[in-house]
Amino acid sequence: MRELAPLPGPDGLFRVSAAPRFLADSAGVGWQGAFFTEVIGAPEGTIDHAHERYCLVRMDAPVLNRQAGCTVWQTLLPGLQLACPGQEQHLHWRGSSRSEFLFIAPERAQQLLDGAPSHRLAAPDTARLRALNPLIDALRLDLAARSPAGRLVGDSLVAGIVGLLSAVDRPRSLAVLDARAQRRLVDYVDAHLDQSIPLSQLATVAGLGERHLLRAFRTTMGCSPHQYLLARRVERAKARIAQGWPLASIAQDCGFADQSQLTRTFRQHAGTTPGRWRVRIRQDGH
Repeated sequence: MRELAPLPGPDGLFRVSAAPRFLADSAGVGWQGAFFTEVIGAPEGTIDHAHERYCLVRMDAPVLNRQAGCTVWQTLLPGLQLACPGQEQHLHWRGSSRSEFLFIAPERAQQLLDGAPSHRLAAPDTARLRALNPLIDALRLDLAARSPAGRLVGDSLVAGIVGLLSAVDRPRSLAVLDARAQRRLVDYVDAHLDQSIPLSQLATVAGLGERHLLRAFRTTMGCSPHQYLLARRVERAKARIAQGWPLASIAQDCGFADQSQLTRTFRQHAGTTPGRWRVRIRQDGH
């Protein structure tokens, strides 16, 4: 049996007899307690696995499967499925599909639910199911863009997914940042623009739970933490361009993977490339 994803664990993340073709994964980003991978499954194989993590799967095509020791084939329709820690799967499948897997460590889910041990994730109802799809799309798109905001996007989206999968609904009062928490967050982000900032660290700086921080940050700042981070990185890039820094050095100083990622993000925010911005500054200087 082979592991579906290259993460540590007694049984890996998902054990299958025929390895899929990997299209993308989040291993290089380093989300806290979560891992995402997109694969094209083998046309046939077996699964013999006991889940240690929550496993949210989205498939784009129907697949036949039958339980071990059973002769009856059943059709697993496209859509979202959730497996919980302790759930065992012993089955034979036929049919290939493009699938996205999100694995969430139970301790991470518990942390995002404010540490309540009785709170578990559960299969979503229809309304929450519709809300989950855009979040999974956003995870995939962030990875395709090579995560210009680092782990902050993935951490935030996973927090939203855990909230939607939580079996417990909590009343939501209006969440806002007080002036001191807002100042601490602004100062922290500006001091760490060249680093990958985890959501948990921002929550610690603000003195709030992570999901509470996400709501309060958007209410107070008018954007999400990762949107704010990218905007501040672009502003620093503008300042470094004005100071005459080379673009490769600016990319590193502003926390981008390389110059091409800087250029893409800069264009999205400023409507032009860093090179053209430099020319504009020089022309304005004359």
